[in-house]
Amino acid sequence: MKILRLIPLLLLLCVTKGAQAQKVTILHTNDTHSIIDPFYENNLGGAMRRMALIDSVRNADRDVILVDAGDAVQGSLYFTLFKGAAEREVMNYLDYDIQILGNHEFDNGMEMLGDYLDGIDATLLATNYDFCDTPLDDVFEPYTIKEIDGKRIAFFALNVEPDGLIDSAKIVGVRYTDPEQCAAAMAWYLRNVKHADKVVAVSHIGYPADVEIARNTRGIDLIIGGHSHTTVSPADRSQWLIPNLDGDSVAVVQTGRYGANLGEVTIDFDNNRIDYKLLPINSRLDSFNDEQLAEIIAPYKHEVDSVRAIPVSKASKTFTKTPEMANWMADFVMRDSRRITAEKPHLAIVNTGGIRSNFTKGVISKGTVMEAFPFDNYEVIVEVPGSALSAMLSNLAASNAIGVSKNVDIAYEPSTGNATSITVDGRPIDPAQTYRVATINYLAQGNDGLTALKNCPVTAADSIYLYDAMLNAFTNGFLKKKVQRPDSTPRLHLAK
Repeated sequence: MKILRLIPLLLLLCVTKGAQAQKVTILHTNDTHSIIDPFYENNLGGAMRRMALIDSVRNADRDVILVDAGDAVQGSLYFTLFKGAAEREVMNYLDYDIQILGNHEFDNGMEMLGDYLDGIDATLLATNYDFCDTPLDDVFEPYTIKEIDGKRIAFFALNVEPDGLIDSAKIVGVRYTDPEQCAAAMAWYLRNVKHADKVVAVSHIGYPADVEIARNTRGIDLIIGGHSHTTVSPADRSQWLIPNLDGDSVAVVQTGRYGANLGEVTIDFDNNRIDYKLLPINSRLDSFNDEQLAEIIAPYKHEVDSVRAIPVSKASKTFTKTPEMANWMADFVMRDSRRITAEKPHLAIVNTGGIRSNFTKGVISKGTVMEAFPFDNYEVIVEVPGSALSAMLSNLAASNAIGVSKNVDIAYEPSTGNATSITVDGRPIDPAQTYRVATINYLAQGNDGLTALKNCPVTAADSIYLYDAMLNAFTNGFLKKKVQRPDSTPRLHLAK
C-alpha cells in the first residue's frame, strides 16, 4: 500500500521536472596553470575546492557541461616535476567534457604534449590549428555537438597565434588560421549545416580579441575565453554582452587566472536568455573533502612539498613582480652568463612573462625558485647591432614585458610609449656598435616582441635550464649565503 501511495507523487515529480524551463548550465575554467593546491599568494583556487563547486552545481542542475579554455598546465611544481600527469588525473576525475589547448600546453614540445593528451577523457577541440603531419594528428576534433533534450549546442575552439609566443621548435608543422575568419566560417557551418541551436566558441586568444570576434561575426552565442587572465565581471553587462554584426548579443566570459573562480553560464532556451556568474573558489569550501581526489593528489603533493621544503636562500622582504623580480632576473642573467662566454655581455634582457610567482619574505626554497622560473629556458648570448637594439628597446619601453640589467636606463614618453632616452653604462646606444646581449633562448627566437633578436647570431648557449643555473648559484656559486634584497628602481620609466 505504501508503494501504491507513492506512485502519484512520483508521477507528479516527473511531470514537474519535465515542465521546468529548459536550461543548460556550462561551467568553465581557464588558465588554471597547474594550481592544484590553493595559490600561495592569495589562498584562492585549488582542485579540491573546485570540485566542491562543480559537484554542488551538478547536484542542483540537471544538464551541466564542464569546459576548460586552455593553459591548464605550467605554473607550479606539479607541472615542472610531473609534466602534466597530475593535472590530467585531476581534470579527468573532475570529469571535464571539453578541453582546448592554451599556449603553455606546448611548453614541453609536441611529443610530450601528445603523451599528456593521450590519457585525457574530455573531448579535445582545435579548429584553427591544423595538426596534419605532426605528432598530434587525429588527436583533436574541429567541433563537437552536445544534444540535450532535443537542443543542439555546438562547441568549437579558437587558439592563439603561435608566432612570437610559442617556442618555434615546439610547434613545428602546425598550420594556423586567423581566428576571426575561422569563427565566422565555423559559426555559419554549425548553424546552417549542422543545425545547431546555440554556438559556443571556446577561446584561448584573450579577452580583447574575443570581443572583436563577437563584434565582427554572426551566429555565435557565447565565447568562453582564456589567455589574457581577464576576470570579466558579471555585474557589468556591457563588459560581457557584446553586439554582433546583426545586433544580437554575444556573451563573452572569462574567469581570470589560477583557478580563483569557476564560471557559470546558464542558457535558458525557453526565453532565449544567457546568464553569467563567477563563483569564487576560496577557503569557505575547505570543509569539503573527496577522499578519492585526495588519494589521486597525495603522491604528487608529497614530492612537491618535499621540494618546497629545501631552503636555498632568504629574501629580506617580499618582491614585487615588476620591477623587483624583473630586475633580479635580469641581473642574475647578466652575472651568471659569464659562465658561458669569454667576453662580458654589454647588457641583459629578460621577459616578465617568464616570472610566474614572487619571492616572499623569509626562506627561498628550491621549490620557490622552480615555481618562479618554471620554463625550460636557458641562457644565451646574442650579438645585436646597436641600431636594431635601440629600435627594439624603444618599442618595448612602456610594454612592461621586459626587464633589463641594472646598467641600462630607458626613459619613455607616455603619450607614445616610445623611448626618449636609452643608455647602457651611462652612454647612449651606438647604432654602429654590436652589443653582446645576455638573454634566454625563448627571447633569442624573437618571441614576446623581441623580433630584432630573431636574425641575430647566438654566440654562446648554456647547457642547463635557467632555474638549475639559479639553484647552482644559490648552493655553490655567487649567490651562496647571500640574502636577496629587492631593487625597486624602475629601469624602464617615464621621461622627466
